[in-house]
Amino acid sequence: MNHTPNSIFKQISIIHIALCIGTAIVVGILYTIKAQNNEVISSTEGMNILELVVPAMALLSFALAYYLGKNRYKKIDTDLSLSDKLNIYKANNIILWAALEGSAFFAAIAFYLTGRNNLLLYAVMLAVLLIYFRPLKTRAIEDLKLSQAESEELDTTL
Repeated sequence: MNHTPNSIFKQISIIHIALCIGTAIVVGILYTIKAQNNEVISSTEGMNILELVVPAMALLSFALAYYLGKNRYKKIDTDLSLSDKLNIYKANNIILWAALEGSAFFAAIAFYLTGRNNLLLYAVMLAVLLIYFRPLKTRAIEDLKLSQAESEELDTTL
């Protein structure tokens, strides 16, 4: 397998797109099933415990994944090759995306079980966050603290 910086960054992008599409499909299917059965409930009718658990779990998992990623970036050896650094960037992003996607799935399933609109809104907001944290070369340069030469190599490969 080719492990050039270009191929690694393409892998990262493909993984991200697949996760985004999968999340959109799952949320869309669960909403469609609920809407067709006319089981969507207004969120003004009382409170459900899941309306507290879902955002708390989402916030906790996101914060933990983000913190772990930032700590791994601090421990990167500057002597590593650009490909090795991009593999670390890929691993950290996958962890962050998994936290966001898992939380979005949890919110979508909670919506499916209860029919509460707020839970659907949480799932959609988490999906938007997943899209926001897409792989960007500027973010990779900043997170990995790449040297000028490495930044230029990354620029020429994209």
